[in-house]
Amino acid sequence: MRATKCKHYADKSSKTVSEDSCAVSKHSNNSKSKSFKRFKTVSIAFAVLFAASVLVIPTTTLAPGADAFENSKVASFEVGSIDDVSILITNNIAPETTTEATVAETKATETTKAEEKETLSIEVPTLAAEIEDLEEIKALLAEASEEETEEEEYEIEYIDNSDLAYTASGDYLINISNVDSSYSPTHVILSTYDRAKLERLVMGEAGSMGFNGCALVAQAIRDAMNRSNTTSIDTIISDYQYYAPTTKEPNQDVLDAVSYIFDQDGSAVQHRVLCFYTGRSDWHETQNFLVQDGTVRFFDLWVD
Repeated sequence: MRATKCKHYADKSSKTVSEDSCAVSKHSNNSKSKSFKRFKTVSIAFAVLFAASVLVIPTTTLAPGADAFENSKVASFEVGSIDDVSILITNNIAPETTTEATVAETKATETTKAEEKETLSIEVPTLAAEIEDLEEIKALLAEASEEETEEEEYEIEYIDNSDLAYTASGDYLINISNVDSSYSPTHVILSTYDRAKLERLVMGEAGSMGFNGCALVAQAIRDAMNRSNTTSIDTIISDYQYYAPTTKEPNQDVLDAVSYIFDQDGSAVQHRVLCFYTGRSDWHETQNFLVQDGTVRFFDLWVD
């Protein structure tokens, strides 16, 4: 006898009912089986659609702060996925992608800083070495300069011309060996400003040299004005490189010497005078030497 889930009754009267009940039971079971199969099929189809959406939606490569959500959402619409599913996928993927971009940017920044630090560590010793070399060069130059000064230093013999008398007769104050018989200076009229500053300049240059020394400096200024066709003391100071201060009040020797040269058209020597120096000057010594007063040597230029 075949085993079934239906009850079999002995009496024939109930046999029909039992068989009908079994038939109903079988029909019910068949309906449930078909519903389950349909649900299973739908579930599998939904799962396949969900997986396809995950695979097709692209991963954003935008930097942090960019609108990755909108880009992913548009992509999900293009593959025909459901709006809620695309939002869910976008919300799950975008933060991870943004985090990866942030980590990559942070690593790049750290790498750059490390390279800069390494470069700086290389440059600092190099700079220190250059500074050391520069200090050594300065020391060598200073030493060479001291040696040169010691070799070139010498004393200029002092010549006193103060005993030569000044006269208003037109005679020259100091006799020189190389007189210029054609020397004939032009009279210069000074403004109040130019006279005052000129007297202070002579005071700065020769205030301690006595009358003759002051007259030699005053003559050099006048001859320079004749040569440059100017009566401006500022122009002479600039062009002929006078460095003496003009802050001291002139003494009597200065006032008398300036008056003798500019007001009386007198001259200290019978020759044009344009430059002078005290100490040492190789350039001056190449010019036409005229006379020395004290330690100051006076010259004219060979070439005009």
